[in-house]
Amino acid sequence: MRHFIRFYRVLFLMSILLIGCSSEPLDSEQQLRTLITDGEVAIESRDLSTVLEMVDSRYLDKQQRDYHQLRALLAGYFLRHRSIHIISRIERIEIETGGVAQVTLYVGLAGSPQENAMPLSQWRGDLIHLQLHVVLSDDEAWLVRGADWRLAHPSELVLPEG
Repeated sequence: MRHFIRFYRVLFLMSILLIGCSSEPLDSEQQLRTLITDGEVAIESRDLSTVLEMVDSRYLDKQQRDYHQLRALLAGYFLRHRSIHIISRIERIEIETGGVAQVTLYVGLAGSPQENAMPLSQWRGDLIHLQLHVVLSDDEAWLVRGADWRLAHPSELVLPEG
């Protein structure tokens, strides 16, 4: 159980990193929101290379897992889980000076499809409170450099759904 929970955090982390293309430049907060959305797609598709493109090579999480350990953890999870379904709700985005951001969100993870419009408090799967440390790379892409997470309880959800 603990192994799966660790992986869920890492899995969601990866979902945050992919930036979508747009004809108009996005501000930093919009880019981070797009990362989260596009990252969910990459994880649900079990696309390890795309997920890893969203992670900084200097990644280090609170459990002292580095980039290579994260890659091994994700690869194992994708092999064990043929179906991955994610839903997320952003609690807070804090953009700091110097191309650093902190993103705090709730993530629901499940092995079967559920309605995206459902409130997270009714999610039938694991619910995780996730804090991401995201940095702006030299080529202007946001990359996850670190993370902290814990299991959450539906009663904690006081943020607006949607």
